[in-house]
Amino acid sequence: MSRRFRHLLAYAASMFSLLIFQLLMFLPGVSKLSDYHADVFYSLISQVVCMGIVPLAVLLFVREKGLSVADTFRYMRYKKPEDVKSTLLVTLGIALLITPFTMAFNALTNLIFVVVGYTRPVSAGAIYGGVGDLFVYFFITAALPAVFEEFTHRGVLLSGLEDRGSEYTAVILSALLFGLMHENPAQMIYATFGGILFALVVLKTGSILPAMVAHFANNAVAVFLDYSEQKATRFGVWYKSLLSASNALSFLLTVVVMVAGVYGIIRILQYLSRKREKPISERKLFGVITVDGYMPNGKATLRDNAFLYATAIAEGAVLLITLIGGIAR
Repeated sequence: MSRRFRHLLAYAASMFSLLIFQLLMFLPGVSKLSDYHADVFYSLISQVVCMGIVPLAVLLFVREKGLSVADTFRYMRYKKPEDVKSTLLVTLGIALLITPFTMAFNALTNLIFVVVGYTRPVSAGAIYGGVGDLFVYFFITAALPAVFEEFTHRGVLLSGLEDRGSEYTAVILSALLFGLMHENPAQMIYATFGGILFALVVLKTGSILPAMVAHFANNAVAVFLDYSEQKATRFGVWYKSLLSASNALSFLLTVVVMVAGVYGIIRILQYLSRKREKPISERKLFGVITVDGYMPNGKATLRDNAFLYATAIAEGAVLLITLIGGIAR
């Protein structure tokens, strides 16, 4: 049993438990919960149990003989970054760039949905009664995913794909599955690009911790924007007008902000690439970022990838049904 097989088994257990839990959310007792309590309940179970306890339990149960728990976490890069000073600067830069990029991408996504005729499912969303609720949503929407989604995708999945794979394929596949995990067309594309960014940060710094910080910053920005818009603060009113992208000026501003954000992030990743040793077999991701195209431990077999295919098919089917339903609605 290869390390890739073990890690993909743990990842599949996480995702299928998440799908089952999402179905259970429609049970009468659960569906009667208020939106606020349903959000808290769903976040705690989906993050802590489905993307925390379940994959960790499977991974530890099937781990290689003689491999300690500490070794398992070190393999998933739960350790101090190789260059702490550079990593701190890079993490700060990405956290700052994610803010305008998130705003711009949300606006552009809304515009695309209007063009294709997709209608998002009706949802009450977060209801902020006061500042206390804001901090609750910071916890369940930003802090929990930063810990548990990173553990599952940049810890269990990414490190598993590197075995009998390469940095290049590991980055792409882990990002695609991260996008599919959201099971929401509104988040699929953005989450996939975010998954690529977080995976590259992990690989280039040698630690999962910077990706956790960047993930938290990204989600915290989304919570703050939602709160500001709902409370109709001055910033919230301005952001809502940008989000509508109802005129040429707002659309142009959206594109400019996105291009600037992408350019800044690419320059940061290129800087990280220069700080590391030259890879054994160099490939260029999107033609600009250097990653290792080497295939350690040989090529993955069908058995190695069995749980990868099963998870991708299941999540892809859910996303497709959601998309078709949204267009037909």
